Amino acid sequence: MRRVATLLAGVGLLPSLALAQGGTVRGKISDAAGAPLARAMISAEGSGLRATTDDQGRYEIRGLSSGAYTLHVRLLGYQPRTARVVVDQTAITQDFVLTEQPISLSPVDVVVGSRARHTAAEELAVPVDVFPSERIALQGATETGQILQSLAPSVNFPHQSVTDATDIVRPFTLRGLSPDHTLVLVNGWRRHQTALVNTFAYGTGAGSSGVDLNAIPSSAIDRIEVLRDGASAQYGSDAIAGVVNMVLKEGQFTPFLNTSVGRYHPKDYADDGTTVNLNGGWGVGIGRGSLGLFGEFLDRQPTNRAWADIYEDGGTGKTDSIIDGRVIVKRNPVAQPNHHWGDGLEKDVMTMANFRLPLNDRGTTELYTFGGYSLRKGTGNGYRRCAVDCASFINARSWPQIYPFGYLPEFAPTVTDYSLAGGLRAATNGWSIDLGTSYGFNRFDYNLRHTLNVSLGPCLDPKAPCAPGPDSIPGTGDEIANKTSFFAGRLDRSELLVGLNAAKAVTIGLPAPVNVAVGAAFRREAYQITRGELASYVNGKHLGPDSSAGRPYSQVFPGFRPADESNTNRTNAAVYADLETNLTAKLLANVAGRFEHYSDFGSLFTGKGAVRLQPSRRLTLRAAVSTGFRAPGLSQSHFSHVNTNVIAGKVTDVLIVPVADSAARLFNSKPLRAEKSVNLSGGFAFSPNDNVTLTVDAFQIKIDHRILLSATFADSVTVAILASRGFTNVSGIQYFTNGLDTRTRGLDVTGSLRMTAGTGVIDWLAAVNYTKNTITRLDPRPAVFNGTPSTVGGIIDSVTYIGITEERPDWRGTLSGEYSVGRVHALLRGSYYGKFSSAQPGYCDLCRERYGSKTLFDGEIGYRFASVDLTLGVRNLFDTYPDKPSSQVIVDSFNDRSMDFNNNFGTFPWAAASPFGYNGRYLYARAEMRLNQ
Repeated sequence: MRRVATLLAGVGLLPSLALAQGGTVRGKISDAAGAPLARAMISAEGSGLRATTDDQGRYEIRGLSSGAYTLHVRLLGYQPRTARVVVDQTAITQDFVLTEQPISLSPVDVVVGSRARHTAAEELAVPVDVFPSERIALQGATETGQILQSLAPSVNFPHQSVTDATDIVRPFTLRGLSPDHTLVLVNGWRRHQTALVNTFAYGTGAGSSGVDLNAIPSSAIDRIEVLRDGASAQYGSDAIAGVVNMVLKEGQFTPFLNTSVGRYHPKDYADDGTTVNLNGGWGVGIGRGSLGLFGEFLDRQPTNRAWADIYEDGGTGKTDSIIDGRVIVKRNPVAQPNHHWGDGLEKDVMTMANFRLPLNDRGTTELYTFGGYSLRKGTGNGYRRCAVDCASFINARSWPQIYPFGYLPEFAPTVTDYSLAGGLRAATNGWSIDLGTSYGFNRFDYNLRHTLNVSLGPCLDPKAPCAPGPDSIPGTGDEIANKTSFFAGRLDRSELLVGLNAAKAVTIGLPAPVNVAVGAAFRREAYQITRGELASYVNGKHLGPDSSAGRPYSQVFPGFRPADESNTNRTNAAVYADLETNLTAKLLANVAGRFEHYSDFGSLFTGKGAVRLQPSRRLTLRAAVSTGFRAPGLSQSHFSHVNTNVIAGKVTDVLIVPVADSAARLFNSKPLRAEKSVNLSGGFAFSPNDNVTLTVDAFQIKIDHRILLSATFADSVTVAILASRGFTNVSGIQYFTNGLDTRTRGLDVTGSLRMTAGTGVIDWLAAVNYTKNTITRLDPRPAVFNGTPSTVGGIIDSVTYIGITEERPDWRGTLSGEYSVGRVHALLRGSYYGKFSSAQPGYCDLCRERYGSKTLFDGEIGYRFASVDLTLGVRNLFDTYPDKPSSQVIVDSFNDRSMDFNNNFGTFPWAAASPFGYNGRYLYARAEMRLNQ
């Protein structure tokens, strides 16, 4: 790591030596009475350069390239100011006078939470966190989802391993709900969801689809706004937990180029997971407007925290001598560890553009467009297929002629994502009007490697297949050879949106004007499943290696069958109205209503009311009540597939079908209907002085008819019912259901403190979240099981029950100190993750594991040169890991314990659902370079 840091520092210094040192802006910040203001922050828009005033109110920004800049001045308790300056190679002076204002934790325009214009999140009647690009850059991570988790304790973004496609597209959750309960916006426009259905994801109920945050380059983000309140009445379906809005950088700015290099350096494992990120951007002037261009490349090498397999013999009958996961004496040719438990390989290319063009000198009319493209190639692994014996105990699914020592199947998907939005904004007769459209598309190609289809036999030569084929008769022309890689199918999802929004301040006799916002939207969603190649799902009718019936399907992930294919779409039309006004000088009120009609689920009205009382300049009280809804996703209505899962140590092929499928109807499935929610929240923001702020918000979210995948019905009664109707080659079934109601209660606390430390300044930032999910109602067990010896316990199993109620930390908290003095800056952060439980990856009713709380520490230190900012940092400084599975509960007739199933008999040592993963200590170096024009 020392060599990497030294090399990066050397590379980073080259631009600073090669480029001109640039100009300087200096000045003084004072209040209306002329008193100097210390600790005000001044930034030059687009340059990435900033400064903080000293006790005399003085500041200085060096290293600016020649050109025009907008200076921004921010100080808690004062209205922000801007000024336009032109910089050359000489020093110029720009002073500012600030005037006081009420509580202002986030002195930037806030898009979410209100249709009226606000400059601070704390002015709103609902809680909104605003994270500017300066804080985004300090998180020591490059993945947008991981950055958001570091910033907001109410966000959970667990690492995924051995979860099929979710290894590659990781979902995030807000306030303990599902990924599809959070609406994601980009520049205020709805972001499309991923095509992927989360069937195995840790930390959330199965059967959801969310937004792929990691398809958005973090380098293009100017700020992230997190609305922690239900907002379906304002923004539409999905906004039950809240709204996340990504606001892109805009305007003209100096080209920048950033690079970071990092590597995991754990104590008890070899270094791995080298990650290289290169990103840049340039704000180009075009006439009256500007075009921001951004690009990012990520190369993340895999990590592996698996332990050596004490059962692996590679077909030789000889196992290795292993102590505490390490091989002491090697006795067979299989490389250890033979499983993969960690991050897979990932390579991303991401682009984004943001264009604005005023059409007149007054700027009252403008064209805008923004969009991006991303391509991701990644890998993930399943359970090992044994030659004879290994920890997964998956036998008779490997041909020794192809894999003499067994094999570890691998996902190698390609994920394509692109979006484009644009429109016209205008101001006329007091109305602000926005007419625009957006389109988003996501594709997931399932490519498999290092696998096979057992039923196609041991022959790989296409000219000499040895399986008789689907008709079981050799020589009839339907024979195909086996393969070791497959195209297993494709998922596509797209969304087209057209929207019209208008707002105006109207005087109607109240003490203050009423901000009236009205709008209409039309959305078309499409979802498509494309079958895989024939060899990925066909039954070739060759007997297996143990002379039993050979299993069809490509191992680890069966290809999508012709019966799974679908190509569906639906439309949605909506109208809304939003009113907001100050009823008195201290009381603000907001009401909103929205009517939506879905072509496949009918109509629904939602409403919201919120108030904000400000009895003094230092205290704000707020409360809100709203109703919300979420229509079943197209994927939830039409997804069909045979999944391979390991349930209680037994490999099981599970048929997942829509509720309308004949197989689902055998088990009393019901048509899906929309989820409905009621949100209550209340809290306060308090600022005893200009350097201290505190917010506290309590919330409750009740959701009726929540949609998720049912329990896996996989007992002998289920198999008999399926077989009686011709559903063979599967051992279980799941379908989507509205089978439960939930209640989520919690508390969010945030605080900040700015203080001097010698000649420098420390900004202390704290955030705490408590969330508790409770299931308040469950549908009864399907009636088909009544009067039978079935062991099926209910519409959901304990794995899902625990996944909904306990698989996220109950408490999450962060405390960070950001220090700056002159050109030196440093960060120290502690992150607390509370206790949680999980029954994965054991997947059995007795597989509950309880894991304790952990605290991780991060830190970094950097120095700003004229054009380069160099930083060295560490995440998880003390190499902390989650607890290991430890339950001694006996779960089967072989005296296997819960911990055996949850650690795959010693090969998966750490808690699978850990919210911070189990990769250990990570060291990194970062260089941020401004390229003078």
